[in-house]
Amino acid sequence: MKIEIDEEVVNLLKEYGLNTYEAKAYYVLLLLGESAATSVARESKIPQQRIYDALKSLERKGLIQTKNTIPKKYVPLPVRKALTNRLRQMRLEFEIREDNLRKLIDELEKKIPETKSLLDKGSQIFVMEGKESIVNQAISMISSAESTIKIAGNKPLFILECKGNLSKYMRRNVELVAIGEFDQFCKDEIEKLGGKYCEASVYCQYLLIVDDKKLLIVYFDEKGVPNGLYTENEAIVKPYLMFFESKWKEVCS
Repeated sequence: MKIEIDEEVVNLLKEYGLNTYEAKAYYVLLLLGESAATSVARESKIPQQRIYDALKSLERKGLIQTKNTIPKKYVPLPVRKALTNRLRQMRLEFEIREDNLRKLIDELEKKIPETKSLLDKGSQIFVMEGKESIVNQAISMISSAESTIKIAGNKPLFILECKGNLSKYMRRNVELVAIGEFDQFCKDEIEKLGGKYCEASVYCQYLLIVDDKKLLIVYFDEKGVPNGLYTENEAIVKPYLMFFESKWKEVCS
C-alpha cells in the first residue's frame, strides 16, 4: 500500500501538541491499521532510529495502543477518541503548569524589590500603536474579566483580526454584551458563549469595557494604523459605560 502524506492533515494534528514525526506516524497508522514500527517508518518516511520514540510518545499522549506481539504492533485509536483523550491530557498539563507558575509569582515577588507601578494608580492613560500591542491588551482584558465584557464597534471581533479570542480567553460565568455590526461568525460565537448582541450603528471602531472599570478604545489613523487608548480612570471610563448602556437601552431593549 503506497501512502501519500497529506501535509494539511499533519499540520492539523500538530495543533494537538504532536511534533512532525508523531503526526505523520499517527496519520499513517490510521491508514494502515494495526502495524509494526518498520511499516510505519517506511510509509511515513520517518528515520528508523526515530520511529520508536515517536510511537512511544503517541502512546503516552493517548493516540495509539501497543500490542505485545512479536514484532510489537501499534494500533491507532479512532480520530475523535484519540484527540479527545489528547485534549483532556493537554488540559491537565496546562492546569499543572498554571499552578506551578502561580506559585512562582510569590517567589519572584520576594526576590524582586517592590516598585511603584503606574498601573496601580488607576488614573493613567496608556497609548499603544499597532495591531499586535492592541490585540495583546484586548486579550489581557478579556482573560482578566470577572463579571462583564462589553464590546461595541463595526465588526468588533474582526477589526483587529482577533476572532476566537473570546472563546479562548473568556472565563465561564462572565456576562458578554455586544453592540454593533456583526457577520454571522460573530453572532454564532457570541451566542455560543451565552452572550447577547444587538445590531446598531455605534460610531466607533472598537470599544471594550471590562468589569465596568477597564476601558480600551481603538481608532485608525489616516494611514490605517490602529491606535489604542487604555485606562482604568473612573472619570474616563464612566462616560463610555453610560454611552454603552444608554445605547443598549435605546436600541436593544
